[in-house]
Amino acid sequence: MRCLIVGVDGSFGGALSRSLRSRGHEVVATTRRRERAGGLFLDLAAPLPPLPQAEAVVICAAMTRLEECRRYPELAHRVNVEAPLEIGRAFTQAGARVLLLSTSAVFGCLAPQVEESSRPMPRSEYGRSKAEAESRLLELGSQVSVLRLTKVVKPNAGLQSEWIRHLGECRPVQAFDDCRFCPLTVAHVVDAITAVVEGGQGGAYHLSGATDVSYAEAASFFAERIGVANQLIQPMRGVDSGLSDGELTRFTSLACGRLTRLTGFVPPAPLDVLQHVYGPEIDAARKMLTVHDR
Repeated sequence: MRCLIVGVDGSFGGALSRSLRSRGHEVVATTRRRERAGGLFLDLAAPLPPLPQAEAVVICAAMTRLEECRRYPELAHRVNVEAPLEIGRAFTQAGARVLLLSTSAVFGCLAPQVEESSRPMPRSEYGRSKAEAESRLLELGSQVSVLRLTKVVKPNAGLQSEWIRHLGECRPVQAFDDCRFCPLTVAHVVDAITAVVEGGQGGAYHLSGATDVSYAEAASFFAERIGVANQLIQPMRGVDSGLSDGELTRFTSLACGRLTRLTGFVPPAPLDVLQHVYGPEIDAARKMLTVHDR
């Protein structure tokens, strides 16, 4: 099968490309990096160029930062709604399958374990744009699927890696105690996308960890694993740091019934995911702490 990945530069686009190729699929991909070899330049904020033919399309590219979507709602609508809809229309009319990656933010993050059939009730600009994209793409017919994700964590990247480095230096860490997340690995996402592309049906699928954990709880977990005092963790409130109420992620976990029936997926425990992803960084921070103690 010829697969088009829209947005290979994101958190898991490269891993998805490698996985699909390893399973015998032909892969073409778009990129926002003009210098990237082998990729077709595509900026969803600009008019779309002709895209290569494909039997399956995975739309990974999106504008995901909450603050940016709030500050630039028209741009967010173009990138997250209008451009994916143009792509979806073109490829479904040609008989291809289309998979849109989405987010638990479409449900407003007010309750845990939301079912696939639940009505979206977004409270952030990001959530609203993704909910609209879902609705309009799914109206194109049974060739369209949506995969809603919780937070994907990667090693040596992002806030969690910064916390680990700071704790290894016995420096304090500030972490939200009124926002939660439900971590997944890149491998979880790649496996789910591959399964839906190869054997899934139309409609919504969910991919989520088992339960939510607050950012402050995650930071405390890192402190415990590194071996430093939990007093280094300074809990703070997202509302005191510029987040609007609609951007607070009180709960993000999703019920994954359809994906479990398709693949046997078992949602992972959040601290197990954090240990798996950040284990080497935790070990390095622990060694750094030992050196400082000498």
